[in-house]
Amino acid sequence: MAGPVSAGPASCPELAAALEGLTGYRVMAPPSGPDGGWCVFDGAVLKAGGAPDLAAQRLRLRGEEVKGTLIEFALDAGGLRLAPGLGQRDTDPVLRETFRLQAADAAFVMTAGSEGLVLRDGRLRLSGGTELLMEADIAEAGLSAGALLVGRLTRATVDWRNDGKLLRPAMQSWGESLVEGGPGESGVDAARLALRHVVMNLPDSLVQEDGKDRLEKVLDALPQGRGRLWLEFRSTEGIGAAQLGIAALSGDPLGPEALARLFGGAHLGLDWQPGLAP
Repeated sequence: MAGPVSAGPASCPELAAALEGLTGYRVMAPPSGPDGGWCVFDGAVLKAGGAPDLAAQRLRLRGEEVKGTLIEFALDAGGLRLAPGLGQRDTDPVLRETFRLQAADAAFVMTAGSEGLVLRDGRLRLSGGTELLMEADIAEAGLSAGALLVGRLTRATVDWRNDGKLLRPAMQSWGESLVEGGPGESGVDAARLALRHVVMNLPDSLVQEDGKDRLEKVLDALPQGRGRLWLEFRSTEGIGAAQLGIAALSGDPLGPEALARLFGGAHLGLDWQPGLAP
């Protein structure tokens, strides 16, 4: 009788291919060798069509596989920056200048099982002070971009510490795409108005008691307000690409009826602590 199938470490080329499959980014550097179970790609440049090139001071990948199937994938990266080059000219100029002087550290562990994909220890830290911590459960998903698309998000927690600097250029860039000829502060106002419209149309069953009031306080603090936002999303059925597609095809994708269908049976808990140093 055959015994249980044991997992073994994935090879460095397999891990580089997995990173491209998950994110679209190709690792433009050969591995320099193992280090404590990690494949080392320090000094690599990450390239993806249509996305900014990134330079990684530190890039480590680790994973396990069973019979050639990846069941765990971990990343630990440090000193991530926009890589200089002609490709960066296509990046939004406001966002390009914002991130040009910032470096990022990123890490996560993704594990695939019989019920789907589990994301743990997700972390993104920017040198300016912004920090994002995340965990998620994605039903029926796997460790590839295609397998992620068929998955449904059933649980997620987000702990976001806002440094009070990063959101202004991001909101300005988005708002300018919403309003023609609305640069600068007009773009920020347009983005804030769009967010208020979405919050107003969220179903009452989604947020707990004073949840909408707390969301309004978050919007009041944007874009310069420093603080910490904690979110917990839960859904028995889950939300995936199919549900998002149905909502997008409705007459008013961000209207109350479409959002009620999209978030039916879901619950969102949140807490906002203003004025805290990230």
